[in-house]
Amino acid sequence: MRYLVLLIAGLLLLLTACASFTGLVVKEPDNCLALEGKAKDNCYFEALKCSKMKDATFRDSCVTELAKLKKDAAVCSLIVTEDIKFGCLEQVAEINNDHTLCQRITGRYWEDNCHYHLAIQNNKDVYCSLIQSDSQRMDCFKTIALATNNSLLCEFLGEEEKEVCVYKVAVNLRDMELCAQLENPIDVDACRYKIAKEGNEVKLCGAIKNSEIRKSCMESFGK
Repeated sequence: MRYLVLLIAGLLLLLTACASFTGLVVKEPDNCLALEGKAKDNCYFEALKCSKMKDATFRDSCVTELAKLKKDAAVCSLIVTEDIKFGCLEQVAEINNDHTLCQRITGRYWEDNCHYHLAIQNNKDVYCSLIQSDSQRMDCFKTIALATNNSLLCEFLGEEEKEVCVYKVAVNLRDMELCAQLENPIDVDACRYKIAKEGNEVKLCGAIKNSEIRKSCMESFGK
């Protein structure tokens, strides 16, 4: 009996070794196989078994998720729908913080988004200049201007946006001289008032030219 048990164990080990040697593997059960239509595609999508999906557009979206998971732009090349392929490259570019991938995108929407997000991620204003959309380009410059307190970037904005941008940077830096770059004299004094209050320096109220604003500044310090 003992001999029989040893013989069976030996045969099992031999079969296992042969399976490994020949590359035979036990297939995982396909839990999606019994489903139909969209339900089956949804099941394969969740498992990221994109190649088994029937709906082409849905399959392309699945490949995008796979590319993001693998952080591999090469996977995006498997996508058939051009717009989804560009979206895939843009998202992988963000994940990998790789601006060179933006250059492989020819669809304007995704190319602009790629330049925008990589600019914001890295405070690289030079990428903002590559954005074709006027509104998105200006938003890019404004975001980086405020993030880095670089008033020079405010110059790329429209007149009204530029004033607000300079005002915020001046207050952030508590730079009285920068306030003087504002066009409206009231805004200049309002900027100085704000800096005096935020810096808790009553002496700065003296730099305010408008008498009413100067008076309000002094009174806010109990003077």
